[in-house]
Amino acid sequence: MLRKLIFSGVFFFVATAGVFADQAAWIEKSEAYKAAEMINPGAVLRRYCPPCGDTVWTDVTIRQIKVKKTDTQSYQVFINEKGIDLAYTYIEKNGKWMNLAMLLGLKVSDVPEFLSDQKTSAPGNTGHPTDQFLEKCMAKDSTTLGMTDCVNKAYQRWDDELNKVYKQLRSVLNPDQKKSLKNAQLKWIKYRDSEFVLIENIYASFQGSMFTPMRAGDRMEIVKKRTLEI
Repeated sequence: MLRKLIFSGVFFFVATAGVFADQAAWIEKSEAYKAAEMINPGAVLRRYCPPCGDTVWTDVTIRQIKVKKTDTQSYQVFINEKGIDLAYTYIEKNGKWMNLAMLLGLKVSDVPEFLSDQKTSAPGNTGHPTDQFLEKCMAKDSTTLGMTDCVNKAYQRWDDELNKVYKQLRSVLNPDQKKSLKNAQLKWIKYRDSEFVLIENIYASFQGSMFTPMRAGDRMEIVKKRTLEI
């Protein structure tokens, strides 16, 4: 994820514009009211934000719809008293779940135009119990705080398993093999710590709450990879 961010140009975009997380949250008055008219109370919309780390969409039952003016003279749509980003909002239209921002003709990126009726696993899901835990956890709470908490819990699970499999492997090795394993693990720990510093330094330049779970996810992937390798 980290290298994809750098080489796809997101680093430059965020550092200069600082608005990647909120693609279509603060919009023009006419756009906000038109969006509100397309959302029906009592219906269901779907929230799906791949850049935020979402692996599956989340259903939201619409109880209340409001349009509010922001401090920047723009407007935002609120569903159930929570501001939404139209780029990550999908409504059912003509039997299809369509991206609301795209329906309004707004330019957004890194999101699909349509959602499938079937929830699918994340590309990085190996079928491992910790991957399954993370996917279910994030499906229950897709807020930035919720996703970050889920990733941190998954990180701890991978770290615990890494220690477990390391001890299991060590128990079946001869003295020379144990020495080699220890040296390799010590080198990996130095590599891990260096990668963590790199991640922190790069994400420090990013603006937007969406990068908090992404940063946690990059840290988790390093430990996950080692656990599956050892």
